[in-house]
Amino acid sequence: MPASNVQWPLPLTRFPTLWPGQPGVPGTDHDRGERMHCTGEIFYVDPNYPGATDLRDGTSPTDPLATVTAALTKCQPYRGDVIAVMASNYWYVGADPTEGYTTPITEDVIVEVPGVRIVGIFPSSPIGVPWIPGTTGGTCITVNAVDVLIEGFSFLDSAANNATAIHAVWDGAPNYGDNLTVRDCYFDARLDYGIRLTFSYYAHIHDCRFDNVIVTAINDETANDSDHIMIHHNLFMNCGNAIKLPGVSQGHIYDNWIYGDPSVANSFIDLTGGTRNVVANNWLGCTLAAGQYNLTCSDATSGAWIRNHCIDGETGAPPA
Repeated sequence: MPASNVQWPLPLTRFPTLWPGQPGVPGTDHDRGERMHCTGEIFYVDPNYPGATDLRDGTSPTDPLATVTAALTKCQPYRGDVIAVMASNYWYVGADPTEGYTTPITEDVIVEVPGVRIVGIFPSSPIGVPWIPGTTGGTCITVNAVDVLIEGFSFLDSAANNATAIHAVWDGAPNYGDNLTVRDCYFDARLDYGIRLTFSYYAHIHDCRFDNVIVTAINDETANDSDHIMIHHNLFMNCGNAIKLPGVSQGHIYDNWIYGDPSVANSFIDLTGGTRNVVANNWLGCTLAAGQYNLTCSDATSGAWIRNHCIDGETGAPPA
């Protein structure tokens, strides 16, 4: 399962006895905090920590911030900053109040700082740190910056209110949502969309699980704007549409597993109008003999479809 793969090496430690803190600001034992980078800081987020507040410094695990939004205000472009988000007891069937830690991340955040890593720290969970939208029909993470990495989260919408987990979008220069990496995340059945892309190039989506996402798991919003995308080692289970990227060019889609309704047109891999793509070694829950491959996947002009696997055999050509 995805979240178990999140790599979290021990950061460099600081020594509070050598660097006294800033009076009145908890957690400022060192102006750099704990680091895994020459200049970058680690900002800890845990809304369940006793006394957690956004007035803290956030660079000490014993003085975390309460929100990801506050942590983003402290990040700087390409400094190597990391936002480390702690786990909660939340689950869509309800949390046990006697165990504490019942508050999930409940935010609609906008990332406008390039070069930031946002990571859920939940090594005992196979699906990651719970994150639900902050508003009805909201988007958990909107990415308006280049080179953002998101990993280790379980995106849930318990109310099924037409929410989106992640949306990478160009919001006018210089706010490009390019080079997005999403890995080791879980996308729940109550979401309308898992990952939406609007003029976002070079996205890299891998080792995620999409369960019964209502409309589309990975979706190109406007066509012709998700070029150079890489999608691999993901599991798609009963999504309305799995991979829907009309007009994409020079993408690489490989080693994914897709199960769904084989009677729904273009619901597995839809590259209608695309060019120069490589689609290889995907495992598809449809048949060749009954024409389901040609129905669920599209289309013959979109590039090289190389040895994908259907229930009754291996493909030898692109879908019609």
